[in-house]
Amino acid sequence: MTRIRLGWRTRLDQISVAFIFLVLGAGLVLSGAMAGTSGWLTVPMIVIGVVFLLVVALRLLGWRSLRWPRELVVDDSGIGYETKGGDAFRISWADLSAVGVHSEEGVDERFGLVLVFFPKSGDFAEHLYSPVLVRLPRNSAVKVRLPRRAGVAEAVAQGAPRDWQRVPSTPWSALVTAPGVAPQLVPAPEAQPPVVVDVGRRTVVQALVGGVLAACVGAGLLAAAFTDSGAGVVVRVLSVLLGAPFALLALGLLLWSPMVARGRCFVLDADSLSLDDPSGEPFTLPWGEITSVAVETFWSRRAVGSFASRRRLDQVLVRTHERTTTVHLGSQRGSVDELARAVRRFAPRLWAGATTRAAGPFQVK
Repeated sequence: MTRIRLGWRTRLDQISVAFIFLVLGAGLVLSGAMAGTSGWLTVPMIVIGVVFLLVVALRLLGWRSLRWPRELVVDDSGIGYETKGGDAFRISWADLSAVGVHSEEGVDERFGLVLVFFPKSGDFAEHLYSPVLVRLPRNSAVKVRLPRRAGVAEAVAQGAPRDWQRVPSTPWSALVTAPGVAPQLVPAPEAQPPVVVDVGRRTVVQALVGGVLAACVGAGLLAAAFTDSGAGVVVRVLSVLLGAPFALLALGLLLWSPMVARGRCFVLDADSLSLDDPSGEPFTLPWGEITSVAVETFWSRRAVGSFASRRRLDQVLVRTHERTTTVHLGSQRGSVDELARAVRRFAPRLWAGATTRAAGPFQVK
């Protein structure tokens, strides 16, 4: 048996909530302790803070459900993908006629390895379900895209049954075929490399810039309110009213930083469209199941007499026969343009275009 570690999955949403409870609980306990015994809020603050800390401690007791490994397992019985969250699968050698491994050099290593399973029967895919598997129209094959790791091709070649053929010098990084299956009948891997659109990196930059600006403005206004002895009462009240929202915004970004900083990527290739989102709602859809892909951009209205620039909010709509999946991106013109080019490249018939609309008063974030 060969186990190859592919990486880790982390519930960043729950870690962010635990981090918020930890900061609030510690802050309440410390504030209550510093207030002394004379303050009437001392005991309630400490009690509420301890409750928050107990919630964090109880959640951390189940830390194994917050972070877990992803592994590819190859043994005498078949090939398996072991993880949590319903993505795991296992395929037996007895159900396959061939297996191909294709390492795509020059592609982001998080998505640079493809395993293609060629079944013996045409109804093979109907009895196999995993959100990461993609059904291919050719030969009823099934494909999974994994992180590129050393040793996967060797593990598949060595783990195949002894009577299978190990085919050298093919477009595949490794190709094994069952007895009686001619290697030349196995389709070659897709020549076009995938397109990876990293939308998480741009979100981190925007959040970092916005958080720093909000912290500076909020700290400056609050400092002016409490340190400027010559300022009047009205000026101090206005400084607090204006500075508090900016300070709370910066604090909120800090507390929610694990979720903001998570990596999100669209991965498009000749067979499918995927969203890799560690703590959101990832999906992998074959082009055959998608009815259209569109981009919507909302622009804020410029106030009368204002010199402020208009703000934009981009979102991607992926429609199937069952539902419409909306992926909110914030202001990412470069990402939606890159995504549009990739869709027109791999599935031009599904591109529904980009539309622009006026945003509501509470829509631009």
